[in-house]
Amino acid sequence: MRRVIVEDIPWLYACCDSDITAADVASASRFQNERRRTEHLAWRRVVRRELGRGVEIGYNEVGAPTLNLENTHLSVAHGAGRVAVVISDKRVGIDIESLERDFASVSSRYMSVEEQALSTHKEWGAMVWCAKEALYKLYGERGLDLKHDIVLTGYNHEEGVICAMLRQKSKARVEVSLYDTDAVVAVAEFE
Repeated sequence: MRRVIVEDIPWLYACCDSDITAADVASASRFQNERRRTEHLAWRRVVRRELGRGVEIGYNEVGAPTLNLENTHLSVAHGAGRVAVVISDKRVGIDIESLERDFASVSSRYMSVEEQALSTHKEWGAMVWCAKEALYKLYGERGLDLKHDIVLTGYNHEEGVICAMLRQKSKARVEVSLYDTDAVVAVAEFE
C-alpha cells in the first residue's frame, strides 16, 4: 500500500478547518515564519484527512515525522507552493522541487560525471536533486553527502525510475515524475 498526495498549499487556514487539530496548531506555532507554519499545517492536514484526526504524529531522532500506526510510514515535503505526502506500509522518502530553481549552477556539488551522463532530459538536474533528497529522507541518517553517499546507478526513462546505492550498501529505487509544468516529485523506497 502506498499513497502519494500532492496538492497546492492553502495559504490561509480557516479557524474551523475540520482536518486541523489543536495539536497541529500548537506544533506549527514553534515556527516564527508564517510560510513555514502554513507548510507545516498543510502536510498535517493531508495526514489527518487520509488517516483520521486521531492519528498521533511524532518525530524520530533525526526530526522526520512518524505515526503511531503499526506498519504505516510517512514522508513529507513542500516546495513550489505545494505539499507532497507519501503514506506507505514500507519506509519511504519524498521530495518536491520547483523547476524554476537553477539546478545547473550547483549540479557539480551533488552530481557526479557518471550521474550527469545517465540522461539528457532537460530537467535532469532537478530530477536528480529531488531524487537524492527523497533518498536522504529514506535512509534516515543525518550527514549523508548527496554526491558521495547517495549514488545513482541507472535511469529508466520510460518508467521514470532511478536506481541508487546508499552508502555503497543499500539499494533503492526512486520514481520521478513531473507535476504540472513547474515541479518534479520523487518517491524513494528500498529494493
